[in-house]
Amino acid sequence: MSFDPDHQAETLRGAIGALSQRFKSAEAQLSAGRPLNPLDMQILLFVAERPGCGPSDLARGLGAAATTISSATDRLHRQGLLARDRPEQDRRAIRLSLSPAGRDYAEALLAVQREHCRQMLDRLDPEEQATFLRIFTKLASFEL
Repeated sequence: MSFDPDHQAETLRGAIGALSQRFKSAEAQLSAGRPLNPLDMQILLFVAERPGCGPSDLARGLGAAATTISSATDRLHRQGLLARDRPEQDRRAIRLSLSPAGRDYAEALLAVQREHCRQMLDRLDPEEQATFLRIFTKLASFEL
């Protein structure tokens, strides 16, 4: 087997694209009544893991511009998925949390994503699963 870095890179790109498309399809089914774009979904999951975070935390954590985050959090707030409050000790700051509807959405989204991951891992034997998870986790930690 010859080592062709371009072919291997294209194979990896194609596989990541296929996995990404599967997740998008499942997420679209989940949000059929309330379609959310990928950034909005990322925001809900970020805030679910870090209640009380601020918009600047979101911007840093998601690698998005502050103005983009501001527009997205406004939209999610209007949709009733995100709550904003101002701490008494610093009225200029904004703390973000999920509303009950936002929590429900985030939990359903995570459940769909976990189920897809389980289905993918079920195609591998236990040794392959361990190897795949080790390698995939290593790749996921790579900073561009």
